Amino acid sequence: MTSLRARLLTLVAVVLVPTFILIVVLVGRERTARLEAAQSSALQLVEAGVSAQQEAIVDGLRILRAFGMIAAIRSGDAAACGRTLAALSEMVEEAWSVTRTLADGIQDCATRGVTTLPRDVSANPGFAYVRDARTALVGEYMRSTGTGELLLPLNVPITAESGAFAGVLSAGLRLRWFDALSARVLATPGAVVSITVRGDSILRRAPAVERPVLPPSPDHPIAQAMQRDGRGVVDAVGIDGVRRVWAFDRLQSPDSAPVWLTVGLPAVAVYEGVNAQLRTTLLVLVVWLALMIMAAWWAAERFVLRDVRAVLEATARIGSGDLAARTGLRARTGEMARLASSVDEMAARLQERQDRQVQAQKLESIGQLAGGVAHDFNNLLTAIIGNTAIARGELDEAHPARAELDAALEAADRSAALTRQLLAFARRSELAPRVVRADAMLEEVASLLRRIIGEHYALDLVIEPDLALARLDTVSVEQAIVNLVVNARDAMPTGGRVTLEGRTVQVRAGDPEFANGVPAGRWLVVSVHDGGIGMTPDVLARAFEPFFTTKPVGQGTGLGLAMVYGTVVQHSGHVLVDSTPGRGTEVRLFFPPAPEGATPEPLHQEPPVAPISAALRVLLVEDEDAVRRVVERVLHQQQYDVLSAVDGEQALALCDEATLASVDVVISDVVMPRLGGVELVTALRARRRDLPVLFVSGYRETNALDTLLATPHTAFLEKPFAPASLLQAVQLLLAEDAVPAR
Repeated sequence: MTSLRARLLTLVAVVLVPTFILIVVLVGRERTARLEAAQSSALQLVEAGVSAQQEAIVDGLRILRAFGMIAAIRSGDAAACGRTLAALSEMVEEAWSVTRTLADGIQDCATRGVTTLPRDVSANPGFAYVRDARTALVGEYMRSTGTGELLLPLNVPITAESGAFAGVLSAGLRLRWFDALSARVLATPGAVVSITVRGDSILRRAPAVERPVLPPSPDHPIAQAMQRDGRGVVDAVGIDGVRRVWAFDRLQSPDSAPVWLTVGLPAVAVYEGVNAQLRTTLLVLVVWLALMIMAAWWAAERFVLRDVRAVLEATARIGSGDLAARTGLRARTGEMARLASSVDEMAARLQERQDRQVQAQKLESIGQLAGGVAHDFNNLLTAIIGNTAIARGELDEAHPARAELDAALEAADRSAALTRQLLAFARRSELAPRVVRADAMLEEVASLLRRIIGEHYALDLVIEPDLALARLDTVSVEQAIVNLVVNARDAMPTGGRVTLEGRTVQVRAGDPEFANGVPAGRWLVVSVHDGGIGMTPDVLARAFEPFFTTKPVGQGTGLGLAMVYGTVVQHSGHVLVDSTPGRGTEVRLFFPPAPEGATPEPLHQEPPVAPISAALRVLLVEDEDAVRRVVERVLHQQQYDVLSAVDGEQALALCDEATLASVDVVISDVVMPRLGGVELVTALRARRRDLPVLFVSGYRETNALDTLLATPHTAFLEKPFAPASLLQAVQLLLAEDAVPAR
């Protein structure tokens, strides 16, 4: 059967089977829904009856207690008590029959003439319970000896004015609540309501039946459900042979004689209409099937085959590499529309994956380029910082050139900070956090920003008193703040005011910050707020994506906010952004405060140079000439004997046994042509195991280097470094290894 038309006609015929199944499922769901509705209705009626009985009990006990407070009833005068009870009984709607029992168990008066009074009921368990417990008692259902009416006994204690027990006042509560419930239930033809004791004996039923037992035996499903669940619903046949949906709940009663209220709604009323609906649905199905068969032949070419050809053409183009190909079909219901949508979605996902791969390759390439550029730039900065520091050290304090050299060193330091940011983006640097005073850091960065944001902009610095200490890498955090303030400035083209704020906050559950992912606790918050153009929701959603920028070409790279986010996350912090178009933007950086008891370190500290105890020999291995020359000069100034090599191979050639034995410390670059620093040190330590080594590099990029740094007699100094930092690192390494003076 190769014809698509024939297959479509067969499909139309076959679709009848699942359609029938669907109809059966729908009818079953309708039946279930109606059953659940009937169960809910019956259960609501039962709950209303239980609640009504409870209200009647509460009201009855309240009335009896009020009767018991009357002096004539409290007294021992039987005649006065009888007259009072008779008068009070006529005032109560139920026309109760009330009986008084004295403290000694003698019943001596009642609302109606009782020929057996007085009588002794002191052995009655109910009287004994009320006497001993001094509390009200609801008894077991009973029938009136005069009328045979079903009553619920209520008993309350009588208390004399002195507070002593004076007797018991008893009454039979008539079932007015049951009559009201019966009127509601019997409004549904065939419905039943009853009171059942122990699950198998009827005390009262509406409508009444001659048979005294419901159900016929304790094994009946209704009785079993009552005994098992206490409250619930069950679908079963009653004593009159009619199937009903029964709801039941236990009324207030003693455990020795449990009593249930049951309501049964006829199943016929529940399921009527379902069969008629099924017949109607089948008729509609037959007509619908005939119309489909007639329309399928005509529609095959116009709607199906044309779409199939469009899908085939699109898949062929996708297979040839044209991921922009689409079926071009308009959205319609049916399998063909889903097939076309799947083909288009597949092409879109392939194209998206290809775009992501290209973007990932671009980021990787940029990262590699950034790392390489930063590495070379660090070498240049090392030479610049070293030579400038040497030149500055050779001038006296009053020399006019010292100010220019100080400015050059400051610029070099900031260039080094930018290089570290570039290395951080390339994922080739680590943070160097330390405990600092955040207020001092903010004041310093604000002083810098006021010089660079321009004369049309005002920078307000708001610092909360007693701002928390924080453990921060100040260089990366300062750069993040600079990026935010520059972005705020650019968001106000005609000028404006930028607010830089530092404060300590306590985030609690329910706070907006907590809802946005900031855990509860104490945080140092640095925020930058502007009154600029703001961001739309679409722009805000992509604000921290690398290379995403709204600035014109040539005015932004899209790396600034990405670096801000990375810096904050590296500090185990959080970033929240609030922005409204036309009303400005606020960026809040949440940093964890320093541990309790931490002491701040200086923001900028010149490492001290330890005194030299003797002239020591240094093996210096550095491929960059400018760096090697400045390091040689620094070491020579400190009376070190320097043995220099341009790479690892030359260093190995210089180190015969005698030379290697005379070397006190090796200073080596990590990345060098021919033979790198890690390989060189591995070869040297194979001959001299305890050789002290100081690695210098712009970043720690190899696992082998990390392995060496974890061993004794090994240290690392990041480029660019100042001469004092180099000497400090060497002295610390030598002090640690306790190299003997020669």
